[in-house]
Order: sequence, then structure tokens, then C-alpha cells
Amino acid sequence: MSFYKFLEENRNQLNQTEEKILTYLIKEKKQVEKWTIREVAQQFYTVPNTIVRMCQKLGFQGYVHFKNSLKDTLVEERSVLEMTDLDSKIVKTKQFLNDEIMEHVLQAINEADQILFFAVGLSRFPAEEFSERLKILGKRSQTFIDPHLMKHNAKQMSDKDLGIALSLSGSEKSNVFSATSRANIAGAKTISLTGFSTNELSKITDLQLYVYSTEIKIEGLDAADRFGMHYLLNRLFKDYVDRYSI
Repeated sequence: MSFYKFLEENRNQLNQTEEKILTYLIKEKKQVEKWTIREVAQQFYTVPNTIVRMCQKLGFQGYVHFKNSLKDTLVEERSVLEMTDLDSKIVKTKQFLNDEIMEHVLQAINEADQILFFAVGLSRFPAEEFSERLKILGKRSQTFIDPHLMKHNAKQMSDKDLGIALSLSGSEKSNVFSATSRANIAGAKTISLTGFSTNELSKITDLQLYVYSTEIKIEGLDAADRFGMHYLLNRLFKDYVDRYSI
């Protein structure tokens, strides 16, 4: 299993301190190969057992297994040095895909009486494309321009409906988080599609999908591309057609 597969399946088990350590080690992965477990522990004023527990929570046998798996990601990155940035994003997003989760998502889409997309800003565009393509297949699907209308409709959902929330940040302060919370209270099934991180939105949904993206802000405004979202939703649509429409 790849390093990022371990993280996708188990990262939500980490506490705040462990998450901080993990984030730092990923950021400094070129240096991790040189560090002993004691050196890592000293940087965070903790003991080696804390690092071991973090690794085991993630599904690794221990620190050495964690370090070697992280090292493998560097090898993979070197092998795609000639790729463009967009190619690299596809590769990394594919690493996050979990076949079992994808199967559950396809089943949820197929069984839903109505599908509402919760997305604002640039994330609304991949949502709109996917929604329109689902309509071609006869699914009742809807996106929203007005966030107030989005939250209002989320409250009206039933246990036969599906809400799909798209947000790179997954922030709990967003309209997307608010709409998803209302859909949960109404009894609807919910799916989150976020950037790869431990975020509040993914914590409240029934199923979680992740994409790779790099943050870009211009004068404080979000300008990050949604290429990963477009790729994943296209993959879902193709798989859905193959499974349920042929």
C-alpha cells in the first residue's frame, strides 16, 4: 500500500499533536531519511513512543516502515520530473483513490432520489459539469449560485437524497460546511470532496474523497485550480456509466 493510501485511510485517527508532527515530516520528507526517531522526538519536545504511536495509528509497523514508505514517495516524484504540474496532480490524486470508497460513492449516486451539490466559488464549476452530466443519465441533480438557497434546500432533503460537498479547504466556517451540516440533520447521505488534509468538512460526511491541489491566493482571493476535482468527477462519471448505464 502506498504512503498516501495509509494516510487516506487512517489520518483521521491522529490527535492534534500527532497531526502536527505528520504535517512537518511530510513537508521535510527529504530530510526525514537522515533523522532517527529520537531526533524527531526532540524536535517536538516529546518521547520516541509518541512517534511510534503516530506511525502505528496510520497503519505502519513503526517509524522505520513510515520513513521507508515516505522515502518511496520521493522516488515516485523523481520519476515524474519530466511531467508537467498538471500531470503530477493527476498522479497524486490517483494515489488518494480508494476503490472501496469509490464503489460506495457510485452506489450512493445510483440509489439517490435527488442529488444536491454544495459548492461555492471556483469549486462550483466542476460540480455544475458533473451535475449536468448526471441529468443526461436521468438523475435529479442540482447546483446553486446563491449560498442561502443552497442551505435552504439542504434543510429540505430526506434520507433518500444525497448531498455532495466540494471544498478544497473543507473549512467549518464556509457555506458549504453549513449546508452539509443541514443535510446531515435532515437525514440525507453526504459525500465530501476536499483537498488532501484533515479538515472539518470531511469529518462530518459519510464518505470522503480527496484530491491533490496547491494553494494559490492572489490579493487574498482563492485562485487555486480545481483540476483534481474535474479529474476525479470525470473518473466517477465514467465508472458510473460503465456500472449502471450500459
